Amino acid sequence: MRKGFTYSLLSIAAILVLAQSVLGQSEVTVGNDFGVGARSMGMGGAFIGVADDSTALHWNPAGLSQIKRVEFFGGLSFERQRTESEYFGESDSIFTSKTRPNSVIIVLPVPVYRGGLAFALGVNRHQGFDVSTRLSGFNNYSLEDDFEFGQLYIQEKTDEYGGIYSWDFGGAVDVAPGVSLGGVLRFFGGSYDYELDLDADDSRELDLELTGFSYRDTISSEYFGVEAKLGILARFAKVVNLGATIDFPLDFSVDEYWSQDSSYVYDDGENESYSDEGTFAYDIARPFRFGAGISAFPIPGAALAADITYTDWTQTEYSEPPSADIGNDDFIDDYRDTLQLRLGGEFSIPVVGIKLRAGYIIDPLPYDPEGVEIETDRQFITAGIGLVTSEILSMDLAYARGFWKESIDGGTVIKDRTTNRIYLSIGYRF
Repeated sequence: MRKGFTYSLLSIAAILVLAQSVLGQSEVTVGNDFGVGARSMGMGGAFIGVADDSTALHWNPAGLSQIKRVEFFGGLSFERQRTESEYFGESDSIFTSKTRPNSVIIVLPVPVYRGGLAFALGVNRHQGFDVSTRLSGFNNYSLEDDFEFGQLYIQEKTDEYGGIYSWDFGGAVDVAPGVSLGGVLRFFGGSYDYELDLDADDSRELDLELTGFSYRDTISSEYFGVEAKLGILARFAKVVNLGATIDFPLDFSVDEYWSQDSSYVYDDGENESYSDEGTFAYDIARPFRFGAGISAFPIPGAALAADITYTDWTQTEYSEPPSADIGNDDFIDDYRDTLQLRLGGEFSIPVVGIKLRAGYIIDPLPYDPEGVEIETDRQFITAGIGLVTSEILSMDLAYARGFWKESIDGGTVIKDRTTNRIYLSIGYRF
């Protein structure tokens, strides 16, 4: 009888769910770039080979040496993400909407006899975790095929919130005519909050014992880490720029609190419940990231740019696995290497000081475990507009629309995500 094994079953289930949550949590810090700056994002984030404003601190610190006047930069971002899901053929949808600070940077150039030298300090948002998912439908699997959820009507909702920011200290210097080197030291901090609510009902009275059960799972995590990034930028006669960057491995220290509650209701009116909570700490090491970019200026006032960034996410690893059920082999088995492509362009309209921008991003999902099929990889289409007043004040606005689609367990669960992001930035040069 099922009831006789409830407590032991719940104990085992709690351990398994906890293990899955930890692995899923490492997922949120892997391959989830948000983007910094309205101008650069209007160009699809293709900025490694441009890097001529404050956001060079984020994209390619070597570009900071191009800035000759003190510059203050600030920005906000807004995201509205919609997730359409299908569970055993039944559709549902939900959206989240958040406005967050995106970036605050100050650049301090140093007068030199020849070339350029500048230092910068900033706070930048690297990753956003704001998303909700809702599933509902009747589980058509038999009890033999799915002991927990078979023949039950399922309603599940997950909410995820938070993000990762960094305090950045960087600088750049011209080491030869048209060639600059730069670096930035980043101190990361952020949080991730996860809430899952699941209700299962024997709505068709097919289970001979169970009326229904509910399960609640919460995770609250704090992240801390340090990373270094180096960049180089070569400028050829104001016609073509070439840039390259390398992000050194980032070690995240994670402090996590979790809690789980389950409640079973049976046909005979009896109830059983289970709850548990705990804390633990672990480290995640993200691998090297390599970027390269090119920008061209075919006519005055026009720029074209392209970037690529390569990361082998299978090299992500724990310094010490947080659970006996989780190991570094999980990253090798469930993740993949990715090649991110960013394309963009900018065109200035003479006299009025308006700049128009457009871009395209292919940002492959790194998490690709067995049983999950990526039907449409993550892509973004971007557009932007900027206004420059007397080369002192600049105001930029960008819009990015992203979409991707996944199916799980042979199409039993389908998740179709659409995100709309708006970036607003203001820069002032003294």
